[in-house]
Amino acid sequence: MKLKYDIAIQEVADKFMAVAKNGETEEVAKVLTLNETGAIILRALQDGADTSAIVSQLLAEYDVSPQEAEAEVNNFIDMLKENGIA
Repeated sequence: MKLKYDIAIQEVADKFMAVAKNGETEEVAKVLTLNETGAIILRALQDGADTSAIVSQLLAEYDVSPQEAEAEVNNFIDMLKENGIA
């Protein structure tokens, strides 16, 4: 999935801030606060991973079922779409 913005992710006090910037102007378009799982998913999307690869990554990182991991990834992607980031 292609993201519409260049996104920088920074950890701040147990949360992650994702700053979406317009690649041409460097103007900040969106700022999101993410948990660790959201940061993992977003970084994987930036690296070009597909849903199944991200689900596998979450399964290796957390004690969740494949269904829970897939739902988490799909919900996160839906949130990105709702916010105009994907």
